[in-house]
Amino acid sequence: MNYEQMSVTELRAESQRRGLGTARARADLIQRLTDHDAAPDLPSAEDAADSAVPSPESASNPAGIRAFRLDFAAEPDGPDEETHLANRHATVQAAIEAGHLPRGDARLAATVNGRWVYEVSVRQVT
Repeated sequence: MNYEQMSVTELRAESQRRGLGTARARADLIQRLTDHDAAPDLPSAEDAADSAVPSPESASNPAGIRAFRLDFAAEPDGPDEETHLANRHATVQAAIEAGHLPRGDARLAATVNGRWVYEVSVRQVT
């Protein structure tokens, strides 16, 4: 997508659609969308972790990537509010411990191979 040709309203709508939040400044919206586009795809089913215990080392992205992911064992009916909040918090904390600066809150990004994948946009601390 060419974000430079989109209006601020269109940029906000696209950012919200992707769960990235909104910003007042056009440049911030473009940066969020560009960062999200640069994030790698979610792991394939073969690459998904089998462990029930989240592992920040295996779930984090390589240096230079602007998203941090952590996976958790999925429950059949989806996460209840308390579990969802705990998983979001754990993802943000793991990102901080891995040396990243979270940009906003974590979100449930996908379900892969029976695991919930939570993601938070990050900046690497230099």
